[in-house]
Amino acid sequence: MNINIKQLEALYWAGRLGSFQAAANRLHTTQSAISKRIAELEEALGRQLFDRSRRNAQLTPSGVSVSTAAEQMLAISRQLLERSGDDPEKYQAVFRLAATESTALTWLPAFTRRVKAEVPQLRLEVEIHEGGVLLEQLNRGRYDLALLPGPMWGRIYEALPMKTLERAWMASPALLKPRKALTVEELSQYPIGAQYADTIHARLQSAWFTRAGYPLRTLVHAHSLSVLGELTRAGVVVAQLPVGVFADPLRRKELMRIRVTPELPDVQYFAVYRRATAHRLAARIAALAQETCDFSKRGK
Repeated sequence: MNINIKQLEALYWAGRLGSFQAAANRLHTTQSAISKRIAELEEALGRQLFDRSRRNAQLTPSGVSVSTAAEQMLAISRQLLERSGDDPEKYQAVFRLAATESTALTWLPAFTRRVKAEVPQLRLEVEIHEGGVLLEQLNRGRYDLALLPGPMWGRIYEALPMKTLERAWMASPALLKPRKALTVEELSQYPIGAQYADTIHARLQSAWFTRAGYPLRTLVHAHSLSVLGELTRAGVVVAQLPVGVFADPLRRKELMRIRVTPELPDVQYFAVYRRATAHRLAARIAALAQETCDFSKRGK
């Protein structure tokens, strides 16, 4: 029996995503089709590639070896398609995009309109989540492109640098009216808000307070940037928020910027995709993201 690309795709994605159903969703087919392709591949190779005793789709040692070779074959297949000379605008497929909430609330609408205009037949699927979850799912092959804060990416990734997200400490005028820049010690006396405990912004913020030697007395985590903004506007917390997202409350003086010394550094964003198994249009759409990126104002 000959081995074909569809069988290798089924093996690779089932192993990476951890289930036959997830692989079926990724490849736009049914779970039974994935099972059939993997069974055919196991018969052709004469070895078991998945451990059937486990609930999740876990590769056997032989399966890991074959999956590594399959990734290389899929990369070669992608390169051949790229060299075929087809017009990308005629390429009809699904493209899975992931972005953080800060991106979604600023330039994502303009970016998705531009993708639609340049590749009208592409079906864009977008998922919004915090950066840690998006990176984990990008590693597992769930997304074709992720718009994430950096700074470090391994060699398996292509990462196009985009703009830096400007953030500032903000508070309700009813809670805090400083006439001068606050020290870290002075800021630590207030309840501090943060978005997700494991985001790069929250980790930088925690390390910033720890290095200064002033552990927080009260810390409030909000899993939504909008909720964190409302808590800040209500005077419940002081928080470091994206300036572009909250430009209107700042202009209306519902929020005010707080100067703090030393400043907490901003973080640059990147358009990131896996090199070996990249979608045919990943490089082009990443370049569009690089050109469109603009955190300066709330998106429309």
